[in-house]
Amino acid sequence: MTHGHDPSSTAPADLLLPSPALLGAGKYRITVGHMFLGTAFLLLFLSVVIPNSLQVPTAAVMGLAFLLALPGLRIGAGFRNLLGMYVCTVIVTTTYMIVGGMHDASLVALAQVLAIYIVSPLLWTIIAEALLRWLGTERLIGWFVLLSLLCAVSVALFFYLYFRHGAAAVAFFFQGANINQNQGFSGATMHVYGSLIFLCGGFFSSPELIRSRLLRLVLLAALLVCALTSGRSALILAVPMGWMLGLMLTSRTTEHPHGSMFTGVIRYGLPVLVATAAALFLLQAYTQISLGAVLDVVTNKLASGGGEARVQMGHSLLAGILDNGGLGSGHGVGVKYVSDPIHPWRYELVWLATLYRVGILGTLIYALPFLLYIFAVLRLAYRRRLPSRHKFLFSGLVCALLATNTNPYIEAFAFQWMYVIPLVAMFIEYPDCLRKAPG
Repeated sequence: MTHGHDPSSTAPADLLLPSPALLGAGKYRITVGHMFLGTAFLLLFLSVVIPNSLQVPTAAVMGLAFLLALPGLRIGAGFRNLLGMYVCTVIVTTTYMIVGGMHDASLVALAQVLAIYIVSPLLWTIIAEALLRWLGTERLIGWFVLLSLLCAVSVALFFYLYFRHGAAAVAFFFQGANINQNQGFSGATMHVYGSLIFLCGGFFSSPELIRSRLLRLVLLAALLVCALTSGRSALILAVPMGWMLGLMLTSRTTEHPHGSMFTGVIRYGLPVLVATAAALFLLQAYTQISLGAVLDVVTNKLASGGGEARVQMGHSLLAGILDNGGLGSGHGVGVKYVSDPIHPWRYELVWLATLYRVGILGTLIYALPFLLYIFAVLRLAYRRRLPSRHKFLFSGLVCALLATNTNPYIEAFAFQWMYVIPLVAMFIEYPDCLRKAPG
């Protein structure tokens, strides 16, 4: 079992350097590891900072990163278990692709299912294993610090270009981009908000992983500004959700096994509160955005079940589930309500859509890796053996999983990194966490 080094001992610049394993005795040679890390960073930049903007190059870089990750692949007990669960999901997917074909699913739909449910998760799993092998979890989180800053810069650039030059100037970020500012509320259309859901949940739960206090304040304030100006309920809620998860789990970590929740509030809650105050001051001073107006919109959207469109979608999917008796209607098959005219088989309510497509048993098999992961994290927390790095990954994943009930991020290959990396990290570091107390 591998325990990462203490993040407090790592300088910010060190987080971006190759692992010592890549450095020869006083010599610096370009190896497969170096090529993989360079390709992997480019892949994460394309997937985290500008997701869906360059889909073909992103897919090509992913394929290259996968090939470079294969040399030295280590399949330990925990990783083998994870791959076994992946094989089970492949069986479910293949079975219900056949069922979908029998129900007149289009070839385009089945090809997308093959890519999203079978090919992409495998590629991300192998890439994640290599990232953790070459970097370690703390250094990877250091990459996420830099990528989060770049995400914030991209959001600022989007707003600047839109107001200065119009929607055509930001078509690279989002086709048909729009910014809605009305009565203290702001909403924008950007793919990067999907990545920020994970990053906000992670960093607001574990700000201690950002060693520099100034960088911690700047990054948390920037993430909060991005959330409040996004108009996305899932992203806005990721901030308090991540903070609350952090407060609950801090006293259960290996770094602070005897601390109390009150100590956690003082030590880690205050930086978040300071960053929140700074973000609100900036919004009040330079924009017309009101925190009260933003919270009113989010509250109303939650009370209405996500809006009229999602309510109708939910009713139609529930009717389809009842019609097939919970056995599943097959991949690539839609219901009467059409959410996306171009892809009529895709729906924003992923939980219900999955239940409709593959039935109760298939849904349980799809959910099994995540359920076992959550169990492993809670078991570590109960024994006060949860590292802060896994607190970060767990909080980000929880926020990302909840967001799948509002947007099909998990069905986009560019966003699957945030659903795969936490699982791979846990099962590699704690291969026996489900069977006995980790030592």
